[in-house]
Amino acid sequence: MQSPLEFGCHLNSHGEDIDTCIREAKTIERSGFDVLSLPDHLFSDGQPDWEVWTMLGVLAAETEEIDLMPGVADSVRRHPTHVAHATATLDQATHGRARIGMGAGEAFNFRGVEDFDWSKPFTRFKEHVEVMLQLWDSTEEDPVSYDGEYFQLDDAYLGFQSVQEPHPPLIHGGYGPKMRRFLGEVADGWLPWIHTPDAYAEDLELIFESAETSGRDPSDIRCSLMIPSAISEDRPDEVEQELVEQRASNLVLRPPLLDSLGYPDLAEEAPIMWQMDHGEEKTAAIEDIVEQVAYEDILEIFVAGTPESGIEQIERFVDAGVDEVVIIPEGDLSETIEHYRETIIPYFS
Repeated sequence: MQSPLEFGCHLNSHGEDIDTCIREAKTIERSGFDVLSLPDHLFSDGQPDWEVWTMLGVLAAETEEIDLMPGVADSVRRHPTHVAHATATLDQATHGRARIGMGAGEAFNFRGVEDFDWSKPFTRFKEHVEVMLQLWDSTEEDPVSYDGEYFQLDDAYLGFQSVQEPHPPLIHGGYGPKMRRFLGEVADGWLPWIHTPDAYAEDLELIFESAETSGRDPSDIRCSLMIPSAISEDRPDEVEQELVEQRASNLVLRPPLLDSLGYPDLAEEAPIMWQMDHGEEKTAAIEDIVEQVAYEDILEIFVAGTPESGIEQIERFVDAGVDEVVIIPEGDLSETIEHYRETIIPYFS
């Protein structure tokens, strides 16, 4: 595990004006966070979403030290040549501060668009990643050819290299066994969204096993986790309750977590995140399931309350193998970020 513990912040910028997003990004950087990620969504539930590469370019010019990444881009809406090119460009523009988070995709991103082929998400994802890795290693003198089911290249190469060698860190956001095995073979990091400490430790075993089988050192893999968080010294119970009200549905969208917490029947009913389209029927089903989950079990996926209780919760994830905590601030962003700056990040430094 890396030491000291690293911290990131996932800035849910949708629904806000761009100037607010810039101000918040600067605050996050000044507060000692190591990485800032932005969502890569085409559609969210009733919220506008900025185009992620455009926004990352804006923040590249407005920040100086913090790493920047999409958290996470999908392998359906863009060709891998575009993602490889955009990532290398961002790395050049930031003098080596780019990371690339990749996932197989989510149904709500394609709502209303009928011409995306999402029939084999893992196959497409695997090919997408393989093409990017080969392109980052390509030159005019040594181009790459690739003959896949979804992507084909013939003597292709990028016109320039990234600052970071051999390429910007490749971070996977997948959960399933095939995704985690592939991650162990090729990725530089794992960044799942929502986990409990016990389930994280269990899922990590397959990643490390795959890495060892592939001849890699598991300690070279950055083990991150996106965690919703709300911290307050003055009103900890209130912010905790607000976080549960706003984010309890996140747990329902991870049926394996429901199962691991002792709700196998609810897990059978719950829609998994990548299939969720935020339609009325599925949204109503989620609300019904949330009401049947104990409050203390919902808290397993959060970091909430006072700074001291937040530290205790983070330590449980550290014991599970997490070496980078990427918070998703909920509620009063400035209050939560201030407590991380003053108390939580220094504690783990």
